[in-house]
Amino acid sequence: MPSKPLPEADPYFAPTEAGGLDALFERTPDPQFAPTEAAGLDTLFERPATPVRMAPAPEPEEPVATFFYARVRNFAAICNSMSAAELTSFVNEVRRLLSASALALDGEIAQRRPDSILCVFTHNPEDRIPTDAKRGLHAAILTVHECMELAARVAARPQAAAIPPLSIAIGVHLGAGEVTRRAVNKSHATVNATGEAVEIARLLEVVAADMHWSVVTSIATRHAGGTRVDAGRCGTLGLPDDTFLEVVEISGLVPRKGSTTPLAHYDALRESLRRNQQLSKAAAHAAAAEGNPRTAGHLLIEDYRLLRKIGEGGNASIFLAQPLSGGATQVLKVLRPGSADHEMGLQRFIQEFALATGIDHPNVARIYRQGFSGESAYIAMEYFPLGDLRSRMQKALDPGVALYYLHQIAAGLEAIHQIGIVHRDLKPDNVMLRQDGMVAIADFGVAKQMTMQITDTGAGESVGTPYYLSPEQALGRPVDARCDLYSLGVMAYEMLTGTKPYLARTARELLQMHVSDPVPRLPAAHQKLQPILDRMMAKDPAKRYASASALLDAMRALGI
Repeated sequence: MPSKPLPEADPYFAPTEAGGLDALFERTPDPQFAPTEAAGLDTLFERPATPVRMAPAPEPEEPVATFFYARVRNFAAICNSMSAAELTSFVNEVRRLLSASALALDGEIAQRRPDSILCVFTHNPEDRIPTDAKRGLHAAILTVHECMELAARVAARPQAAAIPPLSIAIGVHLGAGEVTRRAVNKSHATVNATGEAVEIARLLEVVAADMHWSVVTSIATRHAGGTRVDAGRCGTLGLPDDTFLEVVEISGLVPRKGSTTPLAHYDALRESLRRNQQLSKAAAHAAAAEGNPRTAGHLLIEDYRLLRKIGEGGNASIFLAQPLSGGATQVLKVLRPGSADHEMGLQRFIQEFALATGIDHPNVARIYRQGFSGESAYIAMEYFPLGDLRSRMQKALDPGVALYYLHQIAAGLEAIHQIGIVHRDLKPDNVMLRQDGMVAIADFGVAKQMTMQITDTGAGESVGTPYYLSPEQALGRPVDARCDLYSLGVMAYEMLTGTKPYLARTARELLQMHVSDPVPRLPAAHQKLQPILDRMMAKDPAKRYASASALLDAMRALGI
């Protein structure tokens, strides 16, 4: 039977050869670390006459290795556009480029699929200093470079305009994992790899795709990889167990001192990393335009080291964070990615920042910046180590302290009202304590600009905390600056007496009390303040002080 003729060679996928690795990654012994021999200790210490009971040996720890996970993006769409001959060449070329650099740098394949690969770089006992992280990162850079060479050939095809561009995302992580031998063939050893570090490498590949970074690694892995691996953007990744991992983008490779390799080779590697980012972004924009945006399920914040989570509420999480560029500790209010009301929450975030950045007053919390990192939006705010006013209100405050706080909160309200903002959720939890004894109004999450016609809340919807809600908020009516004065009146009563003015079994009953119950009476010791409280907590906004400035004037007139 005649043999089936072989397919003709494809002009777009001519055989390629990876070269120049030895020149780029040669190993040289370090003269500073000559072999040493430990001196014997038997002559220094006499052995005891009776046997000593030894503690049980600790269980062996999982070995540490570097795990490399790479995935070619838009692989299926490109395959579907090809003829049988093209497809064979393309699939074989992808298979080759995913493994070539890793194998050349003594990596081992743990898992391979048509569009992805998991490789392991273990410590070579012949190396005095571990090189597995360096080899893994170098392999990642070279793999991106080879992928971009293939992407150029794919883009040269006439059908390329109708399909998304080829790109690649790679995650590299150094950590504990179980590596066992599975089989051996002529070209390489195949291993099984499991453990936390493997899963983190896979997660970092997803982060690379979402952030449009070509190679993502942990900060620790990058440091272990040596000074020749160049880093770009950085940030903190939230892991599934609520811990954090500092990650960094790999942006290039620095020549070895005294290297004879042409600088153009290193420039080409750096350009490939940049080009891959551009192609990844282009594909994402095209998918979004067609109504298929990619949604990230992880949290990653650029330029900050997340220290710990300090709160959570609504659709946002609150973190204590340190800017990676240095400076004071800050609080990050982060919109959780993938939340059900993400779009509404994002609009509120943008509004909160737009409102708060227009204020510069000692009794208003400082807002430093707003940022977008992948699918996460965040606001960076001033950190108050002493916490909020609620912590001081477990019982009635000293009258002088209560009035001191009342003056400052009123001054802060005047500042925000002057630029047309109504806070709408003033309460002790949103008044923060400074270390110099002053207080500052914070959390403009439900604040509203008085000139806005379209907001995130419609007519008939209440926004705020029931204990401090004004009657007009309880009734879902339009509000202005005077609703904040009512809330401040509730706080004033609580600071002076240690109890809230209205208590009820249900929220509905509580709202009704705000609407119809009389203003509560202050104890005899505070009767001088009763006229002030009556106007602040008047049911009719028209009978309240017209502004926080008018309230301050009235207090000064009474000598308080």
